[in-house]
Amino acid sequence: MMSDSRTTILIADDDPAIQRLLTILLGDEGYTVIVADNGVDLIQLAQSHLPDLILIDVMMPLLDGYEAVRQLRADTRTAHTPMLILTAHADAHAVVNGFESGADDFVSKPFQSDELLARIRRLLRRATQRPVRSPLTGLAGNILLTEEIGYRLRRAEPFVVLYVDLNHFKVFNDTYGFARGDRMIRMLANVITGAVATAAGERDFIGHIGGDDFAVITDEERLQQICRTIIRDFDLRAPDLYDPEDRTRGYVEGHDREGNARRFGILSVAIGGIRAVNGQFPGPDDVGRAAAAMKQRAKAFATSHAIVDSISLL
Repeated sequence: MMSDSRTTILIADDDPAIQRLLTILLGDEGYTVIVADNGVDLIQLAQSHLPDLILIDVMMPLLDGYEAVRQLRADTRTAHTPMLILTAHADAHAVVNGFESGADDFVSKPFQSDELLARIRRLLRRATQRPVRSPLTGLAGNILLTEEIGYRLRRAEPFVVLYVDLNHFKVFNDTYGFARGDRMIRMLANVITGAVATAAGERDFIGHIGGDDFAVITDEERLQQICRTIIRDFDLRAPDLYDPEDRTRGYVEGHDREGNARRFGILSVAIGGIRAVNGQFPGPDDVGRAAAAMKQRAKAFATSHAIVDSISLL
């Protein structure tokens, strides 16, 4: 059965014979094929074309396949993309390295065409079945966030997880409707993405858990800058999404979760985080619970606030 011709597969291999073979094989199946000769070109083509699947040779000039996969997983534009590693080294160490780097599957050279096509179809089906990317913001979803935290825990390197959400967002949604609420969520996503980009961390990760809940994985050295930039930029932009009279007045009227009528000020942002060091967290769920607890403490403030490991950053 032919594939949808709009499905694009990026091949990264420096062997011209393998390039030709795969281009013909995949083209006959109806896939659109893009080819990269080295790891650096692979990164650039993946970021510019956003393919549906990537086939990656381990041994490539400039950047090997393992490192290329790691960098693509750390980029929110490509973090969701299925990645299949091709290699002539089929030993257990190579397989472990491939999966640890973030690859979804592993095929040895020389490969059987039927087996390779079956694995490609399986990965493409799984990508369409799992909500790996938020349809509202385009950011990596909760599945990829959990996988990324697990990956960092296995590497046993220190990192920081920040949970971000809005205070009293339900009241804003009830007042202005879901369309305006979605605009507010997309604006927050843009603010977070901009703050992370300004901090210039190559390995930083942004996830959209759902609704107005987001997560950022970063390092200690960029922690304060990211938190302060998110709060500054959100506080500047949030009033623009209110009606003029509400913006001038500085509040909207609504009901709290107990049903009591109240006045709610312009939305503020709460950031809670933890430092994952010295193996104190057994798994991603433990990290999530600890970060969520810090976020709840930040939500107790009347204005935008950030708390990491029980310490206020503002």
